[in-house]
Amino acid sequence: MQISDWNKIMSAFQDLLGWDKGMSEVIYHKRRMFPNVQIYELSARQDKILTHVLRKSYKTMENRKKRKLAS
Repeated sequence: MQISDWNKIMSAFQDLLGWDKGMSEVIYHKRRMFPNVQIYELSARQDKILTHVLRKSYKTMENRKKRKLAS
């Protein structure tokens, strides 16, 4: 994964959840999926898997936040 792509993902999560929670969430998923691989050493397949997991997580949290604001 390119560092610039990683930074965009981190930024999106931080905008949604705040700096600390956003960073923790992204790092948690990365470590859970690929604990012994650096972010810049991910293969193309690992990159796709991690991006997919992070997108699902982001959508879930975004929906929770919208529901919380609506009620």
